[in-house]
Formats: sequence, structure tokens, C-alpha cells
Amino acid sequence: MRNKLLVAGTLAFAMTCTTVFSSITPAVVKAASVSTVQTQTAENSDDYIYCYAGLTWAEYWKAEGVTAAGDTTSSDTADSHDEYDKGAFDAVTRATSNHGLHRGNFQCTAIVYDEDGTSYSLSYWKDKSTVVLTNGSEVGLSRGVITLSDGSTKKIEHYQVTGIKYVPVAVKVADFEDFSKQYAVVKNGATLAGGYREDQLQSYQATASVNANTNGLKTVTKNADGSYSFSARKNDGTTSGLADSSLKTVDLDAIKGTGGVVPAKGSYGEFLRVDFNQKSTDSNVGYGDLGAHMQAVKWTYYGKDSTRSKALATYGTKFAADNWMHKSMGIQLGLTDSIRCQLPKGYDGTGYWSLTIYALGYDDSTYNFEATDANIVKPDTNAGDKTKLNELVSSVEGLNPSDYTEKSWNSFETELKEAKDILAKEAPNQAEVDEAIKHLTDAKNALDKYVYGTANLSYADFYYGELNDVEEDAEINLDAEDKAASYRESGMYDAVSSATTNKYKSFFSSTYSEDNTNGQGGSIIGMKDVNIAVPTSLYENAKKAISDKKECSNKLLEIINSMTLSDTTPSEYKILNGDGTLTAMKSKVTEDTSDTLTIKTQSSYGQYEVDPVTSENSPLSNLSAKDSLLGIIVEDEDGKKYGMEHLENIWIGGKFSFAVTDGFKEKHRNTIDYKRHEALQGKTIKKVTYLVKDGADIVINTNLKCKTLAVSDSIKATANDNFKDGATVSVDTTAVPSGSNYTLSSVRMGKTVLTEGADYTYANNTLTIKATDNTGVGSYSMVFTDNTYSDIVASFTLESGYKTEDISINKNNQVTLPAGVNFKKYVNNITSIKINGVEKTGKGGIKATDLFDADGNINFNAAIKGKDGSSTPVFADKSASYTIELTSTGYPSVSGTVQLNTSILETSIKKAEALDSSKYTAETWKALQTALTEAKEAKSANTQAIVDAANTKLTEALSGLKEKTVTPSKPATPSNPGTTTIKKPATKPALKKANVKLSKPVLKVGKTTKNKAKVTWKKVKKATGYEIQYTTKGFGNKKATKTIKVSRAKITSAQLKKLKKKTRYKVRIRAVYTKAGYQTATSKWSAIKTVKTK
Repeated sequence: MRNKLLVAGTLAFAMTCTTVFSSITPAVVKAASVSTVQTQTAENSDDYIYCYAGLTWAEYWKAEGVTAAGDTTSSDTADSHDEYDKGAFDAVTRATSNHGLHRGNFQCTAIVYDEDGTSYSLSYWKDKSTVVLTNGSEVGLSRGVITLSDGSTKKIEHYQVTGIKYVPVAVKVADFEDFSKQYAVVKNGATLAGGYREDQLQSYQATASVNANTNGLKTVTKNADGSYSFSARKNDGTTSGLADSSLKTVDLDAIKGTGGVVPAKGSYGEFLRVDFNQKSTDSNVGYGDLGAHMQAVKWTYYGKDSTRSKALATYGTKFAADNWMHKSMGIQLGLTDSIRCQLPKGYDGTGYWSLTIYALGYDDSTYNFEATDANIVKPDTNAGDKTKLNELVSSVEGLNPSDYTEKSWNSFETELKEAKDILAKEAPNQAEVDEAIKHLTDAKNALDKYVYGTANLSYADFYYGELNDVEEDAEINLDAEDKAASYRESGMYDAVSSATTNKYKSFFSSTYSEDNTNGQGGSIIGMKDVNIAVPTSLYENAKKAISDKKECSNKLLEIINSMTLSDTTPSEYKILNGDGTLTAMKSKVTEDTSDTLTIKTQSSYGQYEVDPVTSENSPLSNLSAKDSLLGIIVEDEDGKKYGMEHLENIWIGGKFSFAVTDGFKEKHRNTIDYKRHEALQGKTIKKVTYLVKDGADIVINTNLKCKTLAVSDSIKATANDNFKDGATVSVDTTAVPSGSNYTLSSVRMGKTVLTEGADYTYANNTLTIKATDNTGVGSYSMVFTDNTYSDIVASFTLESGYKTEDISINKNNQVTLPAGVNFKKYVNNITSIKINGVEKTGKGGIKATDLFDADGNINFNAAIKGKDGSSTPVFADKSASYTIELTSTGYPSVSGTVQLNTSILETSIKKAEALDSSKYTAETWKALQTALTEAKEAKSANTQAIVDAANTKLTEALSGLKEKTVTPSKPATPSNPGTTTIKKPATKPALKKANVKLSKPVLKVGKTTKNKAKVTWKKVKKATGYEIQYTTKGFGNKKATKTIKVSRAKITSAQLKKLKKKTRYKVRIRAVYTKAGYQTATSKWSAIKTVKTK
């Protein structure tokens, strides 16, 4: 019946062409299950199993009393449409691209053959270009090309429609196992599926539920030769055969529309045709649902008998050869002059007819009509006039597909191809030409353009199309339910709540948010300024509906009303549909083969965390998640997709995390929504897609196992003793999941990963910690891994065994520890610092290493640094006293009062400043001046140790002062008698005070190696040189402090040499001014910088 025949039809073996979607136990009368069938005795051999089976056309019609019932004869005679449909109930064969193939697969068994002869048995269409095969695999199928999973392609040579794939049958329990080997069976509880949505036709999925009262049921009989035959169908059934669905009915007169018996054309090779073309509207039921479920049509001819009491002939039909449904032009039913349809002798087809449509889930529907001579197609040997068709094709050849909606262009392109096929025929009849003109004209007039704009979309609206492969549909439907309603439920794709004041507003520039009404925090609602394309016809209808103040059950009018229109075509966009849904983003895609992904179950942010491992200049390494990441889609091995939300799942650098069970709290104590990802537990992630705003989406194919979550404390670790020269730990693994095989994969002390053998050994559920630089008192974690279950962390603490009195804060403001305890390890274990009762650690607090120097001295200059660059002193008044409480893992807590005491130093400074330089030797006075300068600087020092050291040095310099002595010279011989001359001793002239004020240099730390460090500074005006000091302790420790003198003013950098590796040094610098005859002048010391060697 369609213009797609090239080779003669052959009988297809249909028994393997329908898939079994699950192994759910089928319905059984009396017998409980198939497993019990094998032991049944003859007394209950009449028990039946009810299910669906795929039958060939011949098998289906054989017992139905139609002409040529059971006959599989084919014909090599072409009909008026050059199709070889004149046989009986053989397979229908078509040579074509896949146009129309998907319609046959709604209810029929279809097999595609490529040019190499390889066959592909179709189960159902996932979308318009992806087919699921009966073996569960997927292939691409578009425009006559098959795309395999490895990316290779094959051309379609032809396809066959062999029969009906879902026929309800009753099979004896004793025969069921063998029957299932010969026929494709769909058991009760399994899934039926077919077609894909286009205009009036809707794809479907349903659950099988066949019983003895199912309409259309055929009883199966096993023949002596092992083959099977089928009874006439049950025509008075009362159940649909589909779970949760009653038997549907339809009034064929109501869906006839402008159809009914049509004037004679024969455009598809038929001699008589009936159409049902009423489209679905707000007030009318259309043909679409019946068309999608139509399996077969029976025609009955009564001749001149208007009472239809005595049938002259009954005819069975085949899809594509006789029956058809068009996406917009209706159900088209025809009879072909063929072996299966021969008119009684002496009759020409005029008179009274009945046709009955058999459809899945429907009661039988009958339409009565009278055919006149005007309805009967006569043989036409004259070639049709192709002039107008040629002109029409020429007029549309220059149309640009980018100017029109994808759906309307695809329909137009299909009709254009069919028109060209008619033109290519040597002598098409006029009916074919006229039909092609009508179809192409209608498709041209239906071409639709897009209106472009942007709108904010909630997560639910954005992700619904991405995760469900929503197809374009421009027909407005204000009454359609909100399909994304379930996505709006709590824990699904609802808003991301945030208690912070900034992140939800500005962390990701691609999102939009709302403030909480209480002024505390807010929520991320979804994606901001998403590009949207709306078919012009839909946009205009929706705007009119808004103007007319019509109500809408979905989000269509809300989105239309919020759009900001644009005159330019965006590089990517979602298409808004008439039911308020949106398609997946129409965007370019880049497959990223340079980067890989890893997954772990030990994360502070989720029960699973996926981390990228990127390479230089790769697609993912160049992605700015903050600026341009719209979302992330994860696809598991079953093809199910899951979306990720910002902040809750998505972070920077392509990293994301998620939870699959209720109650998981991330590190900031926020509970993570789990419902949208619940099904991922135990699955394997096969693909991750990063949706990039206004750029190519990044796809990474991967193989990440979301291991089944084990109870977190299934493994317990208990320390057997305190840490002295090591320790042992007992491990209890008795509570791990049955069948698991957990092994120890790593041991950490804090954040440090320990080395097996060097730092620890593990055998017989005993962990032995050795005494090394990496181990000691503190918190440890052991990570155990399994191939099936999630990692388990067993944590424990090794205690020091010290008592409270063993650790103190002394009067010199220093933490004192027992002999042998490394202060660095102690301070790294500090978890709490309270100053005057206020906690100072944690978020926005101070690090313990910033509060103490390497010797345990309190740093009174310690400050809490803000993200904005601000600095808040911990000790606002350094002259005040403070109570400090320290908690360090594995050690007893300690508290004490500290106060930076500079009073003694200030007394010594005053004493030194009151002295007269002329009374003391130059050497001792110079030493005093050096000590005095350092003492003044020490008044603002950060530790008591520096203050005390400066005072000690100044006190020693005061004690070391030596007064000048005057030695009388020998009396000279008087020149005049009676007189004597006394000569005064010679003295050096006093040095003048240099009237120079030097500014404090700014010191910076440059490149650092294992034993060297470079420091730089800016030149200080009037300076003639510089002094640099560096130490591993305090600058008050003279032995530990080294000095570098730079005697040239132009030099502004220096190398600190012979440093120890992995050591922290304090460095400072001051400017120096020297001039003959003047005292040396120095600036204040610079701020102390820290250098850490490698």
C-alpha cells in the first residue's frame, strides 16, 4: 500500500522478532509457576499460561475464516504502485530508507536488512533515530543508514514486516517451555513498547496482563510434528490484556473526520480505501491512539445485501500492504487486488461492506459503509502528468532547513523525497502524482519557524527534557498534565537550599536564585537565561491564550510569558513544546577522550564523589564550571539518566558528588537530597555529559561502579596500647556484608598517607604502627575496599598516655611538653583553641600553627585572615591577659593564662637612653646601641621569648659598658726655667648623629629549593646597604640567628644558603645608612616572612 517496494516479499521467520522484556512470572490458571509445570501430571494438563506471542500474518489469519487463510504464497506481479503486494499472507517487504518503518513497528514485527545481508530485529524505537533491538542492544537508524555501537555505518537494503508482535495467547503449561523456544514471548508483568511520538501518533509502553477473558485471545495447540497452530481470536473478550487498563472502545464514525470511504484513487496500489482522519482536539477524540495500537483489519463484503446478514467474502490484511496510519493524515485502510483479496465472481466491489479494526487493548471496532462505482479504482494504464509536481519540487528546492523548525522540516523533507521518487518513476499513474502533490503542498504549508528568546528554567523543567529524550511537538495543549510534576517533588529536581549569604547567589553564574523570606540565606532555583526556541505557530497560539486569560495545567504559558525575545539564532537552544515540556538542548557535542573520571565512596560531600583527571588543554580542563556549566547528566548501563544540581552536587573543576540514601550530611552539615539519584546505587556509570552554556557539551565515556553502600561501621579498629615506640591495633571484620572480600587499601594519620612496611604492617587482623617521622600520637584511619561494596573506614586514636600535669602553659607564655615530644606533631593534633572561652578554630578561625612558633611560644601578633584580605588580631590588646584552652588529639587538654610582658624591657630601654655616650668607649657604646635598637623593635614582637631575649641582650650591653680612662703624659722639660707644661691626651673627635630617617623595607620570598631560598626587597631611599637575619627559632636566640650584610644600595635580592631541607625559617631585613664621621643609622626591621625549604 506504500510506495516503497523493490523486491518480492518472502516469508520471514518471525519467531525471534519480539523481545522478552523481563522474567516476571506469567499468569497461570491453577498452576503456580512455570517451575511447577515440569512436574505436573496428566490430570491438570489443561492448565494454561497466558502471555503475548509474535505471530506471522499466515499464523494469525489461518483460523479466522478469511480468503487464502494460512496461505504464504508471494507474487512477483507489481500492483499499480509498483509494489509486490499481490501475494497472500507472506511477509511485506520494502526497500527504502526508514521512513514509515517506525509506524510498522508500533504493533508489527519488523526486521531490517543491511546491504551485507545482516538482519536487525526491531523491538521498539527509543527516539526518532534510535532503535532498541530484540537482544536489548541499540542501533542508530536514520535516513536509510544504520549506525552501530562502534560508530560504523551500514546502508539499509530493505526491511520486512512479518506479522503481529503482541498477540494474546493461552499456552498449555506442559507446552510453554518448548513454545517459548520457538516463539518470542512477552510474559505477564513484562513490558510492551512500540513506535515513537510524531504528531497524532503516540509511542507507548504498557505492562502485559493477559487472562482468559482478554479480547483477541488465541488458544495455542501443539501439533503432532511439534509445530503450533492457533485458534480463532476471542471476539467477545472483556479485558484489555494490559495492566491497570480497562478495555478501550472507540466510535469509528466519531473519528472518521472528513474520511470514510474515499473516491477512487489507487495512489497506494489499493482498489478500495477507507480513511479515519479526525485529529485530537480539546473537544474531539482523534484517530491517533487507535492508530498506534492497530494490529490488523478484517473486511467483510455483502454485495447488494444492505442488511449485512449474509457475507459473500471476508478478507484479512497486512500492515503496509493494506493498512497504514499517517502522523497527520489519519488511519488509511485499503484492499489490494491480491491472492488474499479476490472479489466473488460477478461482483465488482460495489455494494455494502463492513470493516473491523483489531487493536491492542481495544474492543473490536466496526465501520459499515457502501461503496459505489466512484469508490472502486479501475486499472489505469495511462501515465500521469508530472508537470505540476515537477514545478512544485523545483519551487521548494532552495528552502533552507535552518530557517524552519526541526520537526516541520523533517516532515517536509520526507514528503519531498517521496515526490522525487514519483518523478523518478517512468510512468506513475495520475493518482500517485496527485497524492504526491497534495502531501508535498501540505508539508510545505506546514513549515514552521522558531521564535527565539531566553528564560529562567527551574531544575525540574530544565532536566525533564534532558533525561527523558522529549521530542518536539508544536501543537498547543493547555489541558495536558504537568509532566515534570514529579520532578518538582522534594528531593527530586527542586531548589537547592543554602544557609550561606553568598554562594547561592553568585557562586555559579549560570544559575538564578531567590532569597528566603526571613532574610537568612536563599535557594538556587535553576538555570538562568536558558536559550529557548518556540515554533512560531505555538508562540502565537500561546500568546493568544495568555491574552484570553485561559487557564493552563502545565508550564507552557508561564514560560512563554517570562521569555525575553531575541532577533538572533543562538548557538544552542531547547525547544518549547505545546504541553509545556522542553526538549533536550540542541547543542554541539565534543567527545572528550583526553580526560578520565574516577569515583570514590569516601567523601565529605556525598556518598559518591566523581573526580576528573584532566590533561593539559583538554576540553574539561578548559571548562570554567563557575562561569559556563549549565548542568551534568550521568547515564548508567541501562541508559537511565540522572541530573546534578549546583552546590549540592556540582562543584568546580568538573567534580560532582551525590547521595543515594536519606540522611547523608556533607561537611557543612547540610543534608543532601537523594531521591533523584537513589537508583544509581549498585549501577555502573557509563557516560557523563557536561552541559556547557553556549558551547559544545563535553561527553566522557567511562565505567564507574557505584558500589553498594555497606554499613559505615562494619569494620571496627581498637588500639591495644598507648603510642610510645609504636603501637598495635586490633581490627574486627565480623560485621562486613556476607560474600564481601574486604582488603586493607590504605592507612592514614590525619591527612598523611602511611607507607606499608616503613610505617606499618598488617596481618591477621592486627595493625602494627611503627615509630617513624610520619607516625605518632593522634587520629588514624584505615580504608578497606571491596569490588562490590563501598569502602569502609575504620578510625582509631593512639593516645600519648600523659597526664594533665605533664603539659602546661608557663609564665613565659610558652607551651611546655614532656621531654621527647615533638611540638610540631603536638600542634598538628590541636583540634580546639579557646581564648577567654571563645572557640577560635574551625571555619573563619585561626590555625594552630599560626598561634605558636616552632618552640611553642605564643604568637601575640597572630591574626585571623578574612577572604576579603582583612586581618583581625587574636590578641587585640597585647598588654592584657588571656586564658587559653587547648585540646590536642591524644594528649591531655591544657589551659593557662598568657600576657605579653614588656615592662622590664621598657625599664631597661629607659635606662640605656639616659646614658651619655661621651663617657663610654666606642666599642661598648656601639654594642649598647645595637642592643637598644633591637630592644625597641622587640616591644612589638610576637612572642615573649623575643621580648625576653632582647631584654637580656640589652641588660648585658649595659653591664658591658666601659668608661673612658685618661692617662697623664710625662712632664716636659720647661723651655723657661721655673715653668712646667702639662700636655692633654689626644682624643678622637665624636661621631656626628646622622640626620637620616630610613623607611622599613618590604621583604618578599622568592624561589625556594632544598637548601636555598631567594629573598627580594624594594630599594629604600638614602640607604647605603641592608642587613638580613634568618633563624629557625626566635630572633632573640643569638646562636640560631644568622646575618647577611649587603653593602651596596643598588642590590635588592639575596640568596640564603646552606639551609636545611624541609625546614621553616623566619626572615627579616632592615635598611642601613653609613657615612664617615657619622653614626650608623638603621630602619626598623621589616615584617617577618616565613621560608620553608623543600
